[in-house]
Formats: sequence, C-alpha cells, structure tokens
Amino acid sequence: MRIFSSVLLALGLVAQPVPAQEEAPPLRVDVELVTLTATVTSRTGTYVGGLKKEDFRVYEDGVLQEIAVFESHQVPISLGILFDTSGSMVDKIDDVQDAVLHFIRTVNPQDEIFVLRFSSRVELVEEFTDDRARLERAVRRLRARGSTHLYDAIAEGLEIVQQGRRPKKALLLVTDGNDTESSIAFEEVLERAQKSEVLVYGMGIGHSERGSFGHAPRAFRDEVDMRVLNALAEETGGKSYHLEAAHRGGRDLIDEACQEVSTELRQQYLLAYYPKNTAQGGGYRRIRVETRNPGQVVRTRPGYYPPQKKVSGQPRRTGAEGVADGRLDTSGGTQ
Repeated sequence: MRIFSSVLLALGLVAQPVPAQEEAPPLRVDVELVTLTATVTSRTGTYVGGLKKEDFRVYEDGVLQEIAVFESHQVPISLGILFDTSGSMVDKIDDVQDAVLHFIRTVNPQDEIFVLRFSSRVELVEEFTDDRARLERAVRRLRARGSTHLYDAIAEGLEIVQQGRRPKKALLLVTDGNDTESSIAFEEVLERAQKSEVLVYGMGIGHSERGSFGHAPRAFRDEVDMRVLNALAEETGGKSYHLEAAHRGGRDLIDEACQEVSTELRQQYLLAYYPKNTAQGGGYRRIRVETRNPGQVVRTRPGYYPPQKKVSGQPRRTGAEGVADGRLDTSGGTQ
C-alpha cells in the first residue's frame, strides 16, 4: 500500500512556543491513506457517471469510514501491457496486436504506457512513454515463439508499474495459455497484487477459433488459465475476459474487450480514506464500497494488508505533496 501523507499532530494548528532550554523533539502522527479505484455500473452493466462524494459509503471490516479524497474526473494512468508472445500465439498475434494498438489509441493521451513481452523469457520492449508512435512500433515488432513465463511476467509488470508517475495504475494482461516455466509461484504473485494498488485486467484468448498451435497436430492441447486471470482481477478490482471464438459471427471480441477496458479506465472514481483502525500490521482488512442507490454495483479491490510497524527512529517515506485539500495530485505531464 502506498503511503500518501504524514499528518502533523493538531491537524496543522500553530503549536505553542517552547522555551529554548526545554526544546522538545517534533511530535508527529503517521496516518496511512488507503486509496481505491471504484467502477460503478447499473445492474445491466452500464457505467454510471456523475456521482458525488456523498453518494458513496466505504466500510473497512464493517466499520463506516470517512472519505478524505474523492476524484470523479478522468485521471491519467500509469499502465503496463503484458503481451504473451509464446509459440501458441502464432495463429492469433496479428489480431491481438491490432486490438492492443486500438486500445493504446483510445485511452487518455496523458496515460504513460510500457510494453512487456513474455515467452521463454520476460522482456521490457518499451519503457514508460506517452509517445503512441513508439508504442505502436514496439507492439508491431512482437513475434510468437517459445514457452510461457506467465507468473514471472505478472511479477515484473507489478514492479514496473508501481514506479510510474501517475497516481492510478493498471495492467492489461493478454495471454492464451498457462504458465509453464516461471521461477515464482502463483500464490506469491497474487499476494503481491493484493498488496499493490494496481488494477489488473486479464484477457484470455481462447483456442476454439483456429486452435492454439493451429499448425500443430490435433493431439496438442493448451488452455487458457482463467483461474489465474479471474483471481487477479477479483483481488485488484479489475476485470477478466475469456474470449473464445473471438471472430465468430463477424465480431472481433478481442477488440471489443480492449475497448471496454479503455472505456472503463476513463469512467472510474478515485476514493481514499484514513482508516479508523490505526493499528499497524496485522491481517487482511476487508473493504466494501457501495452507493446510496441499491440498483448500482460497485467494483473495487476487496481489501488490503496494512503496512508493518516501522522500526523506531527510521524515517518514513511520505507523499504529502500528493494530497491537498482532499484531492490527489492527478496532473499529468508528458515525457
């Protein structure tokens, strides 16, 4: 969990002067700001806009919290695209490239994006940039070959995206298979995702259209591991898609899903609160967010792990510049 603010004791009131001979060390209370990205839809799945701070209710372990920060405008994102280039993608990579390029062109122009490919190894093919031409060249160069280091790619993607400059962060994971050779276990990857504030969107490209390894013998089988994609999406507030027969009936389900993610990222709300439970460390804390309208559905991460107690005397990283008058610093520059 990212630390956004250190709040001075007495909430900014001027302290009484202390005689020089009795000079005391500064007294400070550190408070962790829990940030949430909330997607609000109707029961039929239509995105709901125009909500205000007072329309939301946030609960931590069943206790109502006070919302300290609320943003409803389109917030620039630090975004990572994790692109499966294993051998099983050989029959699909052109279609997926086109969908990803369409996605890149339709997200917020201020979003900074990196591209990570994974097969027999994980490689950063384009670092953070808002230059769409550079991103397009990077995606067009991708070729399919090798095995699938899926978990390694997710772990590295989480690490890179958290170094981004934007307050909101997300990963778009596109794959058609399951992990074959990663050095990290899925349980550890999931825990890292839970401890981050990163939205994970997973797209599982099915094999029924042309078949994975369409050029290979029928006996060869490879399946999308939707267990992984579903778990990552549920634990981070993102969404997962299982795209079978993606071009049956003249539709392009891969492109449609990419455009749905692009739209969703531009329709979300940013909420934050200082937990009433100020204890450090401990187990997982459950979060529930709802609106005053019972016909609306709110999707966000279901909880978080509080930070461990820091060793006394060590300075703590703070980001006070990120919070001012109940607003996050969501200005976006160019690179």
